[in-house]
Amino acid sequence: MIWNTILSLLGVAAAAAFSENLVFSRAFGLGELEYDEFTPRQILRESWLVTLTILLASVSGWGGRRLVDRFFQLPAHLRAPVFLGIYTLAFLIIMGAVILVRKKQGKVNSKKRYKLHTAIAFGFLPMGVLLLVGFGTGTLADAVAGGLGSGLGYLLASLLCWIMRERLGYSDIPNAFRGAPIFFICLGLLSLALFGLTGHRLAI
Repeated sequence: MIWNTILSLLGVAAAAAFSENLVFSRAFGLGELEYDEFTPRQILRESWLVTLTILLASVSGWGGRRLVDRFFQLPAHLRAPVFLGIYTLAFLIIMGAVILVRKKQGKVNSKKRYKLHTAIAFGFLPMGVLLLVGFGTGTLADAVAGGLGSGLGYLLASLLCWIMRERLGYSDIPNAFRGAPIFFICLGLLSLALFGLTGHRLAI
């Protein structure tokens, strides 16, 4: 019984890692990093933050769904603001606590850092996970597994994009395709490969 549960949660995490990742929903692999900072070390640092915000978003979506189902009978178009409100409140409480702790420790706060944290927290990936979990039917464990899988997908896709940029830097590319054009073409091919792994069918 326990192994079936573990395998089920791993399946949710793996599915999230493939489908809820940077290539499909995070602006072609750049995330919130500047181009000069787009290195594996910086990607790892950002991935921790992204994973934590996704976990917060997924738990908020699950909590919002439980709250709506138990105490309110809201139509679908009014549920999303409830999920977003719970997530925003939780984020503000955590961010406020972090700022207070840093001030007590005498550390200088960086507006750029907190601006980056806010941009990541309300980016496409956490918002997508928030809505998927909120409108889904999974348990809290499924929400946590999906959040961890999405964070892993972000990390893997970011590393793939870094590898792609490094290889393109050593390639002889025609002038008309240098920069963004060849990068978008490569990302399109990568997306097709991932679709082949996960499967896709046209909506009827």
